[in-house]
Amino acid sequence: MSPTIAVIYHSRRGTVRALAALAAEGARETGAEVRLLRVADDAASAGDWPERIAEPEDVLHADGLVLAAPTYYGMVSSPFKRFLESTSPLWGQGLLADRVATCVTASTQRHGGREATLTSLHHTLTHWGCWVAGADPGDPVTLAAGGTPYGLVADNSKGMPGAAEQTAARALGRRLAELTARAHPEGRRLRGPAPEQRTVLATPGGLRGAGAVSGDLPPAAPPSTAPPPGTSAAPPGPGMPLRPVRLTVVYHGEDAATRILAQEAAAAARALGAGVRLRCVAREGASRDADWLGPRATPAGAEDIAWADAVLFGAPARLGALAAPLLEFIQSLAPTDTAPGPLWGKPAGGFTVVPTPHAGAETALLDLGHMLLHTGAVLVPPGYTDPSVEAAGGNPYGTSWSLTEGPLPTPEATAAAAHQGRRTVLAGDLLRRSPAMAPAPDLVTPPTPPGPVGPAASVGSTV
Repeated sequence: MSPTIAVIYHSRRGTVRALAALAAEGARETGAEVRLLRVADDAASAGDWPERIAEPEDVLHADGLVLAAPTYYGMVSSPFKRFLESTSPLWGQGLLADRVATCVTASTQRHGGREATLTSLHHTLTHWGCWVAGADPGDPVTLAAGGTPYGLVADNSKGMPGAAEQTAARALGRRLAELTARAHPEGRRLRGPAPEQRTVLATPGGLRGAGAVSGDLPPAAPPSTAPPPGTSAAPPGPGMPLRPVRLTVVYHGEDAATRILAQEAAAAARALGAGVRLRCVAREGASRDADWLGPRATPAGAEDIAWADAVLFGAPARLGALAAPLLEFIQSLAPTDTAPGPLWGKPAGGFTVVPTPHAGAETALLDLGHMLLHTGAVLVPPGYTDPSVEAAGGNPYGTSWSLTEGPLPTPEATAAAAHQGRRTVLAGDLLRRSPAMAPAPDLVTPPTPPGPVGPAASVGSTV
């Protein structure tokens, strides 16, 4: 069945509404079921738009989300923020996780907070446990519209988005719908068991050779091919590769804590039947304080990322950011003029070790997320999708450990790393599929945005 996409916008004078409508059009071109919804406004100058007012339940019943709001003081408008907060009861029940989402904004000043607005929306989506998809960073359409990989930003100084921004809005909606179709091949009817109960689909006859392809870990005993309780057996869907899903875990750091978190994530994925590569980014001449953990992992290379269906990165945080050697390695994975890069379209996330609880546990992972969007990856954070996340300190952006609590992660922290490994590899198992989609339209000629509705949609409009 086709995925359901909810495009939820707040717009007072029409610009953001035009972008939202074009994103909805792009998603609809893939065959998705799309609903264009507006957030209620409390301003007298608000546009009298015909779309239905969005309710929290619209998020609940969507597989994919486009969130579109104007930029005010470097953040979303207050009506849109109130709408986000109205979803708290659903979030508290863990009902908003695993939607695929992207974001749109507009403002008058080019550097007046557009990127800050998009990334602040990413924070909310991460708390929900959503998968965050940006614009395709290598697409000429994205570059023509300003080149942000975080979603879509539009110049509002002329009252309505320009032709390049209109085209980019439709392309963003299409990409969101295509990723959502992979993530939810059966729509919201897909109510699978918890990650701990699932095994990764490998071949029609069950898992074969899981672990044998990694060269890092000994083969796991094949799990039962019988479906978990409450589920039914099904053959691989269309476009399903006949091999185990693959996860690469790349870490930097000779400390025991970073190595242990990496190993826990890798082992948890392998227990599901995934092929796993554990790789390190070493600093030449660095001393080790974790020789008892065994030999150092194989040095990481771009081929390890290309091999994988999903990737996790981890390193100590230094001065509020992940250690430079790991960041340099990720920078080497950027798209080029001739190739999208080995991370394009793959789920990715990160973990970190910090010297004190608030010395970068959040900012280092948020900055990593920005980098990953530049590579075309899809962010799959842990959110609050498992009790282990809260038990380990409640970091929705990725697993973190503070050395003030001891040199070695506690069982709670290693359980959170294991959950993140399982969650990432299961996302990789879904996104590697290639469902049949509608052919891409000609994006050279920009579509016509929706006409103004009501007296507020004037030439001098802002957002």
